[in-house]
Amino acid sequence: MPGRAPRFVQTSHRGEGPSRAAQAPGIARAQLVCTSDVGEAREAFRRVYVDATLEPRRGTSFGCAMEVASFGTIRVVTGDWPGGGRAFVPAVGEQYILSLSAEGESAGDHAGEPFRVVPGRRGALFSPGRSCSLDVSGEFHGRTLVIDRGALDAHFTTLTGAALRGPIRFGTALDIEDGPGRTVHEVAQLFRRQIEQSWASPMLLAGLRGALFTSLLVHTRHSLSEVLDAPPPRVAPACVRKAEEYMAARAAEPITLADIVAAAGAPERSLRAAFVASRGVPPMDFLRWRRFELARRQLAEPSAGTSVAGVVAALGLGNPGRFSVDYKRRFGESPSETLSAGRAAAGLPRLRPRRRP
Repeated sequence: MPGRAPRFVQTSHRGEGPSRAAQAPGIARAQLVCTSDVGEAREAFRRVYVDATLEPRRGTSFGCAMEVASFGTIRVVTGDWPGGGRAFVPAVGEQYILSLSAEGESAGDHAGEPFRVVPGRRGALFSPGRSCSLDVSGEFHGRTLVIDRGALDAHFTTLTGAALRGPIRFGTALDIEDGPGRTVHEVAQLFRRQIEQSWASPMLLAGLRGALFTSLLVHTRHSLSEVLDAPPPRVAPACVRKAEEYMAARAAEPITLADIVAAAGAPERSLRAAFVASRGVPPMDFLRWRRFELARRQLAEPSAGTSVAGVVAALGLGNPGRFSVDYKRRFGESPSETLSAGRAAAGLPRLRPRRRP
């Protein structure tokens, strides 16, 4: 490819991530295109953004590389444009799009609202059914999160209990340097980094996806912000008990906050307020501690192949180091001490420490 070669995050085709067969269930990664041919680039671009057109900049060497990492209803698209270009989408399809930049700037217009995408400072939010034009004047490395409309709309209903009659209309320009927009950016970056890892956990990604959806809805201004600004209605204590029973029965499964809300039969904001009032923590924190109790049981009653890292990954408990700190604070011993005692009680041999290369 002429000019500077496209740079990619971790993906399988370069040997930095897992093979397609080794990828975790529900996670898919693919290279869409890496070419200097305008026709190939246009076709790949249309696959991601329906009916979109793409034009290279005059007087520059054209290059385009695109990769996608998908997790159910959300995709992270990596787009590298060494020579820049222009794009136009006549009507964003049934999806919401969060556009960010890792390097380089872009500018454009979304249904009459101008925007700029600047690394670490400015992003843009595109809503369904509205046109969008984009102009990239030089080398650009974009990171775009594409969210199925149905998923975000359903999350809004889960959060508020209110049904939607049409798509949410977000303000296009997004300040990610400070204030609430910075939180949106940080959650989006955390989700992106996790989905790019070979050890990505579907259980953890499901939680991060929910956090991203909530962040977009509460930390940006949109056509239904006033619904979220209103105080949540109160719910009966029975809803809290239903949620607790559901979490206790399914703590080992990749359940989400939306699943808990559906089982409780109450809007998310109301259920959260009821949990904080009666249990001192929100529902997902309560679920996390349920999973800690399950992890302790699995470590105390191990099989031959049980390991701390394996239990942490299977239950979606995040960073093993942080898990160990929280585990010891809660149970008074480290997870490895629980496992050692469990192996001894079961008559299993001690695990040999790994040798450092």
